[in-house]
Amino acid sequence: MDLLESLVVDIPEDINNLVVYGDFEHAMELIDIYMNRNIPTILKKRLEFEKDRIKRLKSEYIYTFEEAFELASKKVKDFTREELNYLKDERFADWAYIDGTLKFHKRFFENILKVHPTIKDRLFEKENTEIEILDKTVNEIIKNGEKKYYIHVKTGIKLNKGCGNIGETVRVHLPIPQNAQQIKNIKIINTSHEPKCISPEDYPQRTIYFEEKVTGEDIFTVEYSYENHIKYNKLNPNKVSSIQPNFYTEEWLPHVRFTPFLVELTKEIVGNETNPLLKARKIYDYITKNIQYSFVRPYAAITNIPEYAAYNLKGDCGVQAILFITLCRIAKVPARWQSGLYVTPYSIGCHDWAQFYIEPYGWLFADPSFGGGAFRKGVERRRNFYFGNLDPFRMVANSEFQYTYLPEKKFLCADPYDNQVGEVEFLDRGIYGDQYQPIMKIIDVHEI
Repeated sequence: MDLLESLVVDIPEDINNLVVYGDFEHAMELIDIYMNRNIPTILKKRLEFEKDRIKRLKSEYIYTFEEAFELASKKVKDFTREELNYLKDERFADWAYIDGTLKFHKRFFENILKVHPTIKDRLFEKENTEIEILDKTVNEIIKNGEKKYYIHVKTGIKLNKGCGNIGETVRVHLPIPQNAQQIKNIKIINTSHEPKCISPEDYPQRTIYFEEKVTGEDIFTVEYSYENHIKYNKLNPNKVSSIQPNFYTEEWLPHVRFTPFLVELTKEIVGNETNPLLKARKIYDYITKNIQYSFVRPYAAITNIPEYAAYNLKGDCGVQAILFITLCRIAKVPARWQSGLYVTPYSIGCHDWAQFYIEPYGWLFADPSFGGGAFRKGVERRRNFYFGNLDPFRMVANSEFQYTYLPEKKFLCADPYDNQVGEVEFLDRGIYGDQYQPIMKIIDVHEI
């Protein structure tokens, strides 16, 4: 049994009380006491995971209320403490207790600007915005029926100074494009080192693998190109077949889990609907209209991701995608994961979304976070588009959530579920993502 499988069980009440309050030092001491007791192996594994989770939480929540207020008030005109309290209560600003003190997430202000409809208008210094091409692209796909882009990028990681001792072996997995439904003509153009392994093009979490000795100025990169071919799906519930497959409708523990809460939520959303396309649409509508976009703690610090989203009504792109997948599977609609990068001519970054299967259409796309963004802006045409369709600005590296790397990693990943930036470990230990910096560079993006 590995650490992730243990997430199906809870931790003892006294430890949980300390964790909720943020008394992490005492919680760690109590975990060690429990580990010496005669408890089942699965609970020991769960407590091992909790120790790792605590370390991640402590590094994520760094601003006290006054520090957060000072940061925001220097950037936003007429910002008040009452306003910060409002933003906290309305899910715009993520927070947790650390050592009994309320602290805000390190990206709380970035999230406020991304999600709140008006605060960015009050910035003392207006931020530069990317040229808006999304609506134009969506409209052209709907009008012309397809869109194709050539994308050429360079990605990788740079180890922080002091990360590893000179001469010791470091193992690096960098994500690369897989031959997904919309991805074609993949070419590995250049690498910083001779790779020890390149996963097959259809591998569910595809990577290029390096194994080298640390020199002190360690940068690992891969340069690649691919084409993204998107065809528009105009969906009609009346054309849905009466016979549907049952693959990708099972649980995928520990997160795609049919808990009583999620089962009841699915029943309330879907109601008496029997058409699978309309079931999926109802789930998509619920998420895009009710789940607030929010940067969140690392996924490894969340014990049940879809329940986290459904209970708290917030989550980032991956949290929303895994909620969509779980609810669809409960409703007997096949659904699965897709993720990698979002690459336009102007920006590059990580992103997650979902697919669902409907006969006779086959695999369709759903991007609840982009749909929710369109809902907040009142752009219903774009929100409708991201149910069944996708833009051509995606690099797909992952088609499964939580999958074994090739070659297999020895230690728990910085992100155990999804690889979009890269994973690093040494022969005797794993390391967190804050010990290396991502490299993402656009070389060429153009329509073909």
